[in-house]
Amino acid sequence: MPPERLPRFEVVARLAGRLVVSAQTHRDGGPLDDSPTLVRMALAAEIGGAGAFRVASADMVALLRRHTTLPIIGITKKYIADYEVYITPTLADAVALVDAGADVVAAQAAGDGRPAETFEQIVRACHERGVAVLADCATAAEAASAVEAGADFVATTMAGYTPATRHVVPPALDLAAQLVRDLPVPVIVEGGVWDREAVAAAFGTGAHAVVVGSAVTDPERITRRLVQAIPSA
Repeated sequence: MPPERLPRFEVVARLAGRLVVSAQTHRDGGPLDDSPTLVRMALAAEIGGAGAFRVASADMVALLRRHTTLPIIGITKKYIADYEVYITPTLADAVALVDAGADVVAAQAAGDGRPAETFEQIVRACHERGVAVLADCATAAEAASAVEAGADFVATTMAGYTPATRHVVPPALDLAAQLVRDLPVPVIVEGGVWDREAVAAAFGTGAHAVVVGSAVTDPERITRRLVQAIPSA
């Protein structure tokens, strides 16, 4: 029987000072595009000290939920033509994650480019179900609006990945430090965290938690980076 979901404010507290491992497929159709395999990778990361997970799809949340009591941040990735928002873009996506057992729903906080409901409507629906919401943000203004909409915490996830922030090289540490200074909610650094030094620097901004993805769960990119270090013949 799956463990009971953590109360909304308790899960936020439990993420403090923890490394969150993002166990997602990084290439559709690739060798790791397989939920049971991703669950095993997540569980290996738990043995290594991961404090929580970030996974994509309600099915993946439900499968991982059966194997761990650590907090699970759930997202969906849905690319809809003519709309820029793709991380948990609709209320139906958020509710499906909640029903699957996610402790936190992460959703892109952008006000524009949304295919359906507003970010605030998604927050309200999750809160009604006792689930915290993490706002995936690209800018300080976006994060401030997300807090006004009720987000329990904010993340730098989108910085460097939107047309207006292409100049940002993740991890967006300057943005994280600004959010820590200016906002009343915890801040999570996500994106571009590849090594121990980046983890330390992220926490050095005052971040509540740090998300690591490819550096742990993408053997293709990890191997490619190492191969690139081989001296040319």
